Amino acid sequence: MSAAPAVRLDHVGLCVPDLEEAVAFFVEAFGATVVFRLDRIRDPEGGSMQRIGANQTAEFEAVMIDVAGARLELLQWWSGESKTGQPAAMDVGASHLALQTPDIHATLAALRQMPGVVVMGEPVTFTEGATPGLSNAFVRAPWGTILELVTWGA
Repeated sequence: MSAAPAVRLDHVGLCVPDLEEAVAFFVEAFGATVVFRLDRIRDPEGGSMQRIGANQTAEFEAVMIDVAGARLELLQWWSGESKTGQPAAMDVGASHLALQTPDIHATLAALRQMPGVVVMGEPVTFTEGATPGLSNAFVRAPWGTILELVTWGA
């Protein structure tokens, strides 16, 4: 069996309940910039929706943003089958987005001032194990997504 060709991560997609709110949050909190926008996609035949794992009546809108050189695709879906609750951290399919910051304390202080952001705990710095020198803290974005703030060598 031959090895698969080398790949590079292009972007991560994140489903959000309100696309404009999510874009504004990442722009304000992390200085993100909009790379491009896809207006609401409708496919009366449903083939393109099924191709991406959605039901054939689903519709979506997307905005690709750049967060410090990394691309994040924010998607808002419309479908009768969409789940509205954020999965718990330990649920299969749950995820979090880790963002590296040069000053975890200053980033947390700024996020504390933003409506709807929930700081889940103070930063912890690891001195042993697999990640010595790593400091991290977790927050919930206004719509519930968990964000991990990371500083190395703090």
